[in-house]
Amino acid sequence: MNRVIFSNVAATMLAVFTAPQAVADLYAGAMVSYANVESRPSSDAAIQEATPILLQAQAGYFFNDYLALEGRYGTSLQRTDGMAVNSVASAYVKGNIPVTNQIAMYALAGYVATDIDNAMSGSVSESGASFGLGMHYALSSETAVTFEFINVPSSGSNNDNVGLSALNLGFQYRF
Repeated sequence: MNRVIFSNVAATMLAVFTAPQAVADLYAGAMVSYANVESRPSSDAAIQEATPILLQAQAGYFFNDYLALEGRYGTSLQRTDGMAVNSVASAYVKGNIPVTNQIAMYALAGYVATDIDNAMSGSVSESGASFGLGMHYALSSETAVTFEFINVPSSGSNNDNVGLSALNLGFQYRF
């Protein structure tokens, strides 16, 4: 029974990674993000919030029309409400669903590492799981704009709980 399940999973993975290509493989881009950062410096402190604007670079690779891997790196443009995002680095698996020749919907799941500078309590670094949903609109065969929501829930791994969510507007170029 387990061999049958394993062979079915292996065949499915092989089909996903070797399916015919209808899109360019490699892409890169830039995003501007309206973020919401929440920080709790200690377990008995109140949650502090800020809404910095982030600038991020991204690069990814489509294995086929439905699956991509993507990396991102960004920072905030200025300190807002006493907080700044020194860095946010992420790696995502991107599940893509083409709707038309120009429009695709996608889901992201991955890992994010953040470094938040809070003027009140200092710098806090956290990492953890992240997820998001987005829409891709192709302007041409090489260029596209994207709109997405990303959430990095507070991990609670230490007393400095940090949460980050963002609305991203991006531009991509496919090679």
